[in-house]
Amino acid sequence: MFDKVSKLPAGLFLVPLLLSALLYTIWPEMVHIGGLTEALFSGDYMNFILGALCFYSGTGIDLKKLVNILKRQGVLLVVKLIISVALGFVLIKALGTDGLFGLSTMAMVVGIASLNPAVYLSLVNEYGKKEDAAAMGLIGLFSIPVVPMLTYSLASAAGAELDWMPVLSSLIPIAVGMLLGNLDKKFATLFAPGVSVLLPILGWNIGQGINFLEVAKAGILGLLLVVIYYIAMLPIYFVDKRILKQDGIAAVGMLSVAGVSVSTPAALAAAFPVLQPYVANAMGQILTAVVVTSVVTSFIVKKIYTSTYKK
Repeated sequence: MFDKVSKLPAGLFLVPLLLSALLYTIWPEMVHIGGLTEALFSGDYMNFILGALCFYSGTGIDLKKLVNILKRQGVLLVVKLIISVALGFVLIKALGTDGLFGLSTMAMVVGIASLNPAVYLSLVNEYGKKEDAAAMGLIGLFSIPVVPMLTYSLASAAGAELDWMPVLSSLIPIAVGMLLGNLDKKFATLFAPGVSVLLPILGWNIGQGINFLEVAKAGILGLLLVVIYYIAMLPIYFVDKRILKQDGIAAVGMLSVAGVSVSTPAALAAAFPVLQPYVANAMGQILTAVVVTSVVTSFIVKKIYTSTYKK
């Protein structure tokens, strides 16, 4: 079984996620029995797993090579940030809150700004270069609401005070990991293997918030969001290939919507009450994008890897 799952693109992450989502759809409260079972399998403590992944990844970052990481992943993330904020701003100003053909503006703004660190890490561990995984902490910043919040703040006449604490809290685990890993390389030897161990557990926990019935309800609108997402993010791939002269694997690995982003519409509505009527629809549409991009991106990365290195 293990070998068959491992042969699938990001299989050790996606298979637990999809299985968990199926069980969650049938019986949402199945693992909510308290104690250790709920803590490990319910998804309620997913931030601990994400924090541990950032810490483990941090131990593997060699400060001497950090400049190289920033030269590639840093550039790609800056491109994504510019696209996310600029395009989101235009969408808000042009479409208001109603959106396009029933696809809410909020769903587009949140989706375009999102990046799934778990899918990225799973793919670069399998198909990428060693230094690709070291960008995990920076990539995690795109799974929290800070970029959509920034976009809506810029587009709002009144604006809203930004909370930078989520950004800081995402950077601290990787910074502590970097400190330990560079003080003594044995810490990297100890903790770095934990990344692969935690990915299936993370996949399961993300699945405990995905209801396939809600995905089905979003239907065509959710798929429209997926199409818009991929078109908007295409420049990242071209920057990696044409300007940075890389294989494009890390760039395409960044093209998936984070499961955590499903909760972002509620956070935005808390800061901008005018968005409240659109929260439910946006969540369903984003949920569809989470499932579809996780699977599609994994197969695209495998295709690129095969065509590049196995000719």
